Amino acid sequence: MAFTPEAQAIWDKVPEATKAKLLDSGFCTRCLATRHFELTEAERRDKELALIGKCGTCGARVVRLVPLT
Repeated sequence: MAFTPEAQAIWDKVPEATKAKLLDSGFCTRCLATRHFELTEAERRDKELALIGKCGTCGARVVRLVPLT
């Protein structure tokens, strides 16, 4: 996985149950549905954590933005 150091530090603090829910709720623009995705990258974007991966169904790129509080 290609995480920026800042994104890795944030992701490491997320509880395992929450990680599983986040990875099950990526919207695939090819499937036009919420799908599980395989996490391949993460980066911080302003006040959000961008989780980037591949759709578990079709393999398209999925980006899940998680607001940081």
